Order: sequence, then C-alpha cells, then structure tokens
Amino acid sequence: MQKERFREGASSSYKYLMFEDICPTWASKLRTGLDNQDIRILVHDSKHCIVGEAWGYTGRQTGYYIAPFIPFVGCWKCVKFGIDMGRIAKHSGQSDVPGHLQLMINNFVEHWNEKHSRISQRSIFSP
Repeated sequence: MQKERFREGASSSYKYLMFEDICPTWASKLRTGLDNQDIRILVHDSKHCIVGEAWGYTGRQTGYYIAPFIPFVGCWKCVKFGIDMGRIAKHSGQSDVPGHLQLMINNFVEHWNEKHSRISQRSIFSP
C-alpha cells in the first residue's frame, strides 16, 4: 500500500518523505545498479552509506563516531539500519543487493518519517 505524500498533524501537515526524498543519490544508484565501490561503502562506511546520506553525510547518526554520544546526537535505530544494510550488501551478489535491501529500506523510510523527517524537511524546503 502506497503511503500518502502528506500527513495531517494537529497544528500542521508534514510531507511524507519517500526514499528518493531522503536519499536521492542512493535511490539513483539502486535504480541504475551498484558498482564494487558502492558495495564497499555500504559495508564499511557509515558516513557515506544510505543512512549516512539521510543524515547529510555528517556521521551524526553514529554519535560522531563515538558510541556513548549516540543517545544525545544520533540514533541507535539508524545505526542498526546501517549495520544491517551493510550485512545485506556483504552477503548478497552485486546485482541482488537492491532487491535484498528493499524491505530494509522500506522500514528505514518508515522510521525516518516517524523520528527524523524534520532533518530532511529543513534541507528540502529551506531557501
């Protein structure tokens, strides 16, 4: 079932972000196909992976790479999504990665819209 593009809130409406809104670069890569470098990034580089793009390539989701800071500046669930996506990429064939990641991406998008959409809303709608 396709989610509505807008959510009505008590005081305002929030745009429901799609994967293409949250991670346009990775959405494009997954559509056109991944190369070996893309797989290495998914497996080893939390700052530049799918979750990293959503966080603006800052590494903030990992607490600036210092685990004790994750509860204050990052998100444990996002870290777990990144790790799980890396595991899928590592154990799937290069051409199979997009298909195997789809359920994980859907769950990540749902989480992002529930917890972090304001991060994307600021960057999408700021002048």
